[in-house]
Amino acid sequence: MKLSYNKIVYHILLISMGFGQYSSPHRFSLKSASDGEISFFLDGFNSNVVAEIKLMSDSLTWFGTGRGLSMHDGQSSYTYQSTNDSIVDVFSNPSSITNVLPAGGVSAIATANDTLLVAFAGDDNDTPIGLGLAFTPKAKDWYETEPSEIISFTFSWDSSGSDISNGVYFGFESGYQPGSGYSGSFLVISPLNELDKISIKDSVQTNTIIKVTNSDLSKVLSFTVQSVSDFSAGQIQLLITPGSITYSNISDIGFLDNESVKLSITKATKAVQWKYLPQPVDNELDIEVPFGEGYFWQLPVTVPQANVTYDASISGKYLYVASWAGGLRRYDLSINLRKPQNVPMPMDWQSQLSTCQDSAYIDTVSKITGESIPVLKDYYLNPRDPGDGGNHNHKAFSVLAYDDRIWVGTANGINKGRIVEEITQISENEFEILSCIEWDHYKYPTNGISGNFVVALGKQDWNGQTTIWAATVGTGEAGEMQGLSYSRDDGVSWKTALIGERVYNIESKDSLVFVSTSSGLWKSLDGENWAKLDPAIEQSMLNQRQILTNVVYAAKIDDRDSIPKLWIGTPDGVGLAQDTQGNNWQIYQSNHYPNEVYAYPNPFSPMTHNMLNNDGYVRFHIGNIYNKEVKIDIFNFAMEKVHSKNYNLNSYYGALKWDGRDMLGNHVANGVYFIRINYASSSNQSPGDNWTKLIVVK
Repeated sequence: MKLSYNKIVYHILLISMGFGQYSSPHRFSLKSASDGEISFFLDGFNSNVVAEIKLMSDSLTWFGTGRGLSMHDGQSSYTYQSTNDSIVDVFSNPSSITNVLPAGGVSAIATANDTLLVAFAGDDNDTPIGLGLAFTPKAKDWYETEPSEIISFTFSWDSSGSDISNGVYFGFESGYQPGSGYSGSFLVISPLNELDKISIKDSVQTNTIIKVTNSDLSKVLSFTVQSVSDFSAGQIQLLITPGSITYSNISDIGFLDNESVKLSITKATKAVQWKYLPQPVDNELDIEVPFGEGYFWQLPVTVPQANVTYDASISGKYLYVASWAGGLRRYDLSINLRKPQNVPMPMDWQSQLSTCQDSAYIDTVSKITGESIPVLKDYYLNPRDPGDGGNHNHKAFSVLAYDDRIWVGTANGINKGRIVEEITQISENEFEILSCIEWDHYKYPTNGISGNFVVALGKQDWNGQTTIWAATVGTGEAGEMQGLSYSRDDGVSWKTALIGERVYNIESKDSLVFVSTSSGLWKSLDGENWAKLDPAIEQSMLNQRQILTNVVYAAKIDDRDSIPKLWIGTPDGVGLAQDTQGNNWQIYQSNHYPNEVYAYPNPFSPMTHNMLNNDGYVRFHIGNIYNKEVKIDIFNFAMEKVHSKNYNLNSYYGALKWDGRDMLGNHVANGVYFIRINYASSSNQSPGDNWTKLIVVK
């Protein structure tokens, strides 16, 4: 078997990460909205390359993009803030929490109820590199994070409202009432100097949360601001949102006159509290690993290079991750997160592997302790290529876990595991639960799958039958083909479909199956007869949104409403159809310069960019349009017109685009081109010319 390790894996990494065709920031500022809110969610998508889609709760949809994690909450789309700074992981500090994510492409997402796992990847200019994983058990609580303190000041409490310098009090003599607390309608602040006054007024907005505490935090007052204004010379009035005052003090007393208090200005925070996990690696001494009924020996993988988590799956208490050279590993979610457990899979020549049977082990001397231990017979976990003594089947790329089953796709076929939980008594009153796996290994040509590099797995339940779908790519062995392989009898036999198609993902619901491929989205009701959906175009007036590619990386059936909808992820954005027939698309794409006229991508190659039905396109972004006619003229460097087109937006839907051809249908020469776009950008403006520049490089 041949497998060009770096070439094929790097190609798939670019698919998953999809670096954009123009630069965009990897590091963002917090969004501070006018309503007094801090958000770690930035408006819109930051990348058009979307390779992962997962649903959660009634309305949340998560997207893995080439530039981070994005989300749709049922109304709007957002991208989560990322950073290039180092993040403290939970192994270094078990209590560490972060509100930001590592900068990089999202290579895998897994969800289960409220739990969300996101894997990140990048490269070191030569080799794919895993950037770690972010985990949260409460992804739905992204809008309920503890408010963040923006700035604080020290004042003296002035309960009588005597207007002392640097004092704070409730207006209209709203003093403390034992048993009921405070009930004032506004708070008066007397800053010590003009600079503090300016700082406070600049920091306070509607819905800002004000917190007042004494020195030992035994008294805590908070309320939400309705409005801010000047009260009198040098003073500020904060009108309080009715019913928002809370106060706590075990002695049932209020603040005392002249008591020193801290006034904190805080803002509500939209964020997820993440636990950051470093990319799974071994220590150099991790040569002897416990699993099942004993131990196995392995070659430690000690670096994140060529160790990218391409897939993840959550089942029961376990989170499984497939990380190529990092192999298959699992985290136990029932305990505090700790170093994941390496999971042995069959070697290339093995059709089966048991980690549950005593007979699969042989007693030998431990390489670590020198004591006698049971070790898997004739077994060595080694993800190197076979020419280097390794096994392609130890390179895990896709994983699917449910109930007592786990399926793993590798560079040497499909592995079906039956998970067995065994209770072992280790002392009179102490028992241990051992989780072992019985493996079956299916590969080409022995078992009838189409190719041995298995890049995606899917599960379909319909009419009392479970079908396992696998997306396969050839590894260089004679006769292998890319396409689909599937089994309806738990792996006993395999059939193939869509032979020749480069398949990226499989999605199903009841009898319906969608397959995302390089040529488009295929649909079937029986797994044998297939039809392809047309590329998505949004048919809403003046939007000019269109998916300019045949490639579909991911699809997701959204059945949370009475009529199921369909999400797709592509190299050119996200589409949401209002049914599973592909009708009435809404399209979401990155929009970095919403009010500017520009061409994207730039430079543009009609041979490689935005390939739709064998033609490449450049898109023209023009911001707001207020008339129904748009005219585009394109000139070469000598100002000779090479292309001209009028768009009637009453009848034309889709992107304003150019295929790089002149008026005779020939591709234009390489060089600089000037684009004149005539339209009206506001309701009180006549149509006018807007210019931008484009470089064509074939």
